[in-house]
Amino acid sequence: MPKLQICDIDSLVWMAAKRGYERPSDESTIEKANQDSDDRMCHRVRHPGSDNELQMFEVRVPPGHVVESHAHDEDEIVVVIEGEMVLGARVLRAGSSAMIPGKTLYGFSAGPDGLVFLNFRARRDVTFHTKEQFMAQRRGAADATS
Repeated sequence: MPKLQICDIDSLVWMAAKRGYERPSDESTIEKANQDSDDRMCHRVRHPGSDNELQMFEVRVPPGHVVESHAHDEDEIVVVIEGEMVLGARVLRAGSSAMIPGKTLYGFSAGPDGLVFLNFRARRDVTFHTKEQFMAQRRGAADATS
């Protein structure tokens, strides 16, 4: 039988953002993220997810920070809860959301006051493919079918 899972905001800690949003094993990395969280991209996992459980994490991005083009394997929904996310030619303000299909290349930047967003995925996904990796995978897939 499924069980209710609670995320107590008081028990969450900000961690220095790493590709794939994995929890660092080094506690000093977590402490550093908590101290410098105003000028570094940080995240905190609310629900880690699994192969058959939802995943949700929160990301804080400093003002003007650019997240280069990348892709993930799974579909995701991003909900802006503070600040602004510049996504292509669109500016998403608090309360706005975007659904990004898996294997879609995208990048974004934080607005002048920074950005905080929630990221939801149907299952645990810690993939992070840079633009170069993504393009190489596409070329490999195209070569395999020709």
